[in-house]
Amino acid sequence: MRLRKHAAAAVTLAAALALVTASPVRADDVAPSPPAVAEAPAEPAPTLPAEPAPALPAEPAPALPAEPVPPAPPAAPVAHPKPVHKPVVNSPLPLRRGAAGWRVRDVQDRLAWLGYSLSPIDTSKDRVWTSTTAAVKKFQYKWGYGATGVVGPGTWDLLKEKAGTVGKLPAACASERTLCIDKSTRLLRLVDHGDVELTLDARFGMSGVETREGSFRVNSKSRDHVSSLYRTWMPFAMFFSGGQAVHYSPYFARDGYNGGSHGCVGLRDFEKAQWLFDHIGVGTKVYVYRS
Repeated sequence: MRLRKHAAAAVTLAAALALVTASPVRADDVAPSPPAVAEAPAEPAPTLPAEPAPALPAEPAPALPAEPVPPAPPAAPVAHPKPVHKPVVNSPLPLRRGAAGWRVRDVQDRLAWLGYSLSPIDTSKDRVWTSTTAAVKKFQYKWGYGATGVVGPGTWDLLKEKAGTVGKLPAACASERTLCIDKSTRLLRLVDHGDVELTLDARFGMSGVETREGSFRVNSKSRDHVSSLYRTWMPFAMFFSGGQAVHYSPYFARDGYNGGSHGCVGLRDFEKAQWLFDHIGVGTKVYVYRS
């Protein structure tokens, strides 16, 4: 009896469950889902510059000891050529173009000491060529000889007289920068402590108004001087004793040694006189003498 009651209850419960399951569910019975909220995009994190790594000083490379340089092998002995003895050539007087030897060298040395220009072609060979012949002619003309260019006994004796002390200057010309003026050789030399810088032909005062001799100093200069006594042009004047001066002389340039000055030392080379004026200062020593 009890079993029947339990079976009936089970049947009743099963039917109720079936009914519930079969009932349709309405959309209103389902709770609505909350609306979706759009999330804001995340801001990117700021990028910070990377800190530079501190520069570490480079360690110096260790100095390696220099390799020893092996000594140079001894130089082989130089074989010097044996001197070749040539026969001495010495042309006798008279000396003319083509002559050679030590006598020609002596003539050239004396001419050079007197201020004449000689080419290296002549002097290197001790021969009389163009420049030596031209220098001899100038020397002969200066002293009143026939300008032949040939060195005969008369010209040779005159050369020895006028340039007998070749290469020697008075002590008064060797101690400082000096206008060394030799009335015997008719030359003015600019000498700087014994070294001859410039040589010029010079003309001196006539009889009665001779150029004074002795030691003086340049006391004034006048580039375009005109004599107040004689109204003559005296360019590049360097006064050393009263009214006596060293200056360019257009009369000396025109007439040579035919004539003389009123006591001044005349120069006939315009360019050299100008150079001398520009390179001589007041106070420069002037020494006038006879050799």
